[in-house]
Amino acid sequence: MQKYFISEREFANKIIDSDDAFHIINVMRSKIHDQILVSNGINTYLVEITNLSNKMVSFEIIKEETGSKEMPVFVTIFQGYPKGDKMEDIIKHGTELGAYSFYPTMMKRSIVKIDEKKKVSKLERFNKIAKEAAEQSYRDILPKVVDIIELKKIDFSSYDYKILCFEESAKQNENSNFKNIIKKLKKNDKVAVVIGPEGGIDESEVKYLESKGFIPCALGPRILRTETAAFYVLSSISYEMELK
Repeated sequence: MQKYFISEREFANKIIDSDDAFHIINVMRSKIHDQILVSNGINTYLVEITNLSNKMVSFEIIKEETGSKEMPVFVTIFQGYPKGDKMEDIIKHGTELGAYSFYPTMMKRSIVKIDEKKKVSKLERFNKIAKEAAEQSYRDILPKVVDIIELKKIDFSSYDYKILCFEESAKQNENSNFKNIIKKLKKNDKVAVVIGPEGGIDESEVKYLESKGFIPCALGPRILRTETAAFYVLSSISYEMELK
């Protein structure tokens, strides 16, 4: 069953008149009396389609869905901006794995440069990807790609735990910091995860992050690609906190 995140206005009026209406009518080819799931970003509801027009879908609520699909902790990924389409894949699959929010982060070894004119369109594209992934994976909340931002402009003060994914820790056979952190996590903790771009994190950035309370962590004995690290972290936290 397809799920859609809709606006508060749409939910209040029991209509869908955004791009999702096109998807429901022309892609899914839904009919009157078909059922779908809709979320206002807080709660999810099973609804029945009552009317279809060219650009609008009307619905009636059948019941509220219960049972959380969300991670018990809020994990924000600060991803060193990678080359090509890797950022899109990180957002897509990171959303499926339970990330709460994302900051594509400009770091010293980031090759890609984003000017202010392109930032708005990039963020729109990234948030559309997050929305589609959240609907596909039946998330309860809609993760947000907050900003494309330089590392030293980020305020890390509100996070309970701060993980720095650092390949040099793996080379030095450090193998306990990450495990020790995730074993301490409690419900509703806020977790910041910093991952470097291709080429890793500059030593000056490591020192800066350590001064902000980050703990350098190896993610196992192997060296991971930048586009893999977030998935390892999220999967490990899910395994530790969600599987009985």
